[in-house]
Amino acid sequence: MIESTAAFEFRSAKTKALRIGSISQGKPMSTRLFGEFTWIWYATILVFVTSAIAAPGTVQPSALFAMLPFAAILAIVAVGQTILIQQRGLDMSCVGLITLGGLLVAKLGFVTGSIYLAVLLTLIFALALGILNGMLIAKLNITPIVATLATNALFMGGVRTISGGSPMTAPQEIADVAHQRFFGVPLMLILAIVFILVVSFVVRSTVAGRRFVAVGANPAAAAAAGIPVLSYQVGAYAAAAVCFGVAGIFYTGFIGSASQVAGSDYLLPGIAAVVVGGTPFTGGRGSVIASGVAALFLTQLGQMVLALGAGTAIQFLVQALAIVIAVSVRHLPALIVLLRGRCLRGKAVLL
Repeated sequence: MIESTAAFEFRSAKTKALRIGSISQGKPMSTRLFGEFTWIWYATILVFVTSAIAAPGTVQPSALFAMLPFAAILAIVAVGQTILIQQRGLDMSCVGLITLGGLLVAKLGFVTGSIYLAVLLTLIFALALGILNGMLIAKLNITPIVATLATNALFMGGVRTISGGSPMTAPQEIADVAHQRFFGVPLMLILAIVFILVVSFVVRSTVAGRRFVAVGANPAAAAAAGIPVLSYQVGAYAAAAVCFGVAGIFYTGFIGSASQVAGSDYLLPGIAAVVVGGTPFTGGRGSVIASGVAALFLTQLGQMVLALGAGTAIQFLVQALAIVIAVSVRHLPALIVLLRGRCLRGKAVLL
């Protein structure tokens, strides 16, 4: 009886995992058009059209080229948070990890004299810090928010130690890559798109990715099926930390210096991009591609609001409104199906 129950739970988790990001051909048109991870594409197109009408300066080539690198950085941060939220987690220490990523690559680039070695060591260090987060949460069962807030304080202490309280100049090689364009398109945007597509492929199309999704959907059933749940949960925090480290490196290169407040602007927007993209906090379901598109949506929305002369308070209000709309739209297909079912039942009663 125990084995059959575990098998049933695992089949349920597996079925849930296989539905992730898919749009079944048998679903109603309203569900296909306004699914969990499809509406953000329409919203992004709408925000660009609205920008062209209300603030045309924000869609000029020069403005877009200045905005896209920041959208790329936010997209990479959103990928890290998406991976964690799929595992029912969250990382509040991304502030420290992003800042450390930028500072370490600047410091190590100067010390080692090799930018490649500096980037490699920075990402290895970020990986180790991510494993620390994962062990605290998955092994010691500390609440993710509490654990990552504590480690963030630790990481920020390291930031102050490394920086000495003053910004550090970014290595020239990183700055060159950050400002380089490929056929007119910012290289940072291309790298971010490739990064997102690779992560999406791994999660959707590999055995490890399907097991990762199963762990997020139902950890107990996955453990009963023999999946090493602890490894996947810790690995999620390690992978997210690498994402935050990459974002920190890109940010430092684009800005030209590594400061001790670099990550502060990406905590809430990174989580907001995941929510707006449609990834729920219940685990198992999610789309890193949708989160990346949501990052572009939020960045352009912020540019438009700023161009209209709105203050900081209004910008936060607009961002909060976008999150509320995103959550509402996510449940729109289920609401349509529910109303349609009631209408059909009502007609059956009348007949």
